[in-house]
Amino acid sequence: MDRMILIAGVSMIAIALLSSGGEESVTSSPTKTIDTTSADAPDERAGNGSAEFSARRAPDGHFYADVRINGATSRMMIDTGASQVVLTRSDAQRAGIQARPGEFTATAQTAGGEIALKPVTIDRLALGPVDSRNVPALVAEADLPVSLLGQSFLERVGTVEISGDELRLR
Repeated sequence: MDRMILIAGVSMIAIALLSSGGEESVTSSPTKTIDTTSADAPDERAGNGSAEFSARRAPDGHFYADVRINGATSRMMIDTGASQVVLTRSDAQRAGIQARPGEFTATAQTAGGEIALKPVTIDRLALGPVDSRNVPALVAEADLPVSLLGQSFLERVGTVEISGDELRLR
């Protein structure tokens, strides 16, 4: 229970820290489509224009995927409500991203209390065939249960669509 509260808290942190560059639109069908092609979206698009990735909803109601971060694979929760990619310290370390004491210059308030964060840039982040370079992210000083794949990556994808129990990126 505490882990789920912390995950929800980290999602709220990311939303509070940076605003999303994408615009969200929900269709009248049970399919939810997030249009990420706004004027504020970064020039660096994810994928090659025809790449596609899909994931099935896990029993806990979330979407998870194995994501390559600088060539290292980490299990992440795909969180369309998080403004930033947020890495656990162990996922950051596995990807060659160092986080030393004193480098956690950002803070955020979660349900579990205040946590410190280190702003970083991921050289290359890939979700299946959909990949991007120079992705802004945060490393959490606190021990989080899972890293979050948020809008700092998802806004670079042309379409993020949730239909029933399937999430598709194109």
